[in-house]
Amino acid sequence: GILSLVLLFVGTTAAFMIRKADFKGDWTYNESKSKVGESRFRRPPAKIKVSGEGESLTIDRTGTNQNGEAVTQSEKLTFDGKAAESTVFGSMKRSSVASWSASGEEMNINTTISGERNGQTFEFKIAEVWKLTDGGKSLTIESTATSQQGTTNQTLVYDKN
Repeated sequence: GILSLVLLFVGTTAAFMIRKADFKGDWTYNESKSKVGESRFRRPPAKIKVSGEGESLTIDRTGTNQNGEAVTQSEKLTFDGKAAESTVFGSMKRSSVASWSASGEEMNINTTISGERNGQTFEFKIAEVWKLTDGGKSLTIESTATSQQGTTNQTLVYDKN
């Protein structure tokens, strides 16, 4: 009767639940596996730390600035369609929206960075596709950055610590 109906419902819902890739952990940039091309943008972060619980992730990207000092940018992303807003590089505005692919194996992060320089406003967009590779030992980020100067594609590979 009712019990078998409940069990049937629970069983079918479980079948539809997608297991999402687990990006949590500490990752170190692997220059030899990465393809950065001719990028006008800064060097890729040397380290990425991903933490979080439930439906949110915090991503800390640590790299060096022009003076060789370590700089960490932190961003908390949710998967509810809402943009994560923050300020980067002084006064530039960053807005990022994260989503999962249908399979749950890839995370998409679409970011818009806007600001003003010498009285001119500018904007660039970055689309990132995150996926685990090499049996989960590596994190691969396919990145496409678009600005008034054109488009730059990068493949960044990070090894799990």
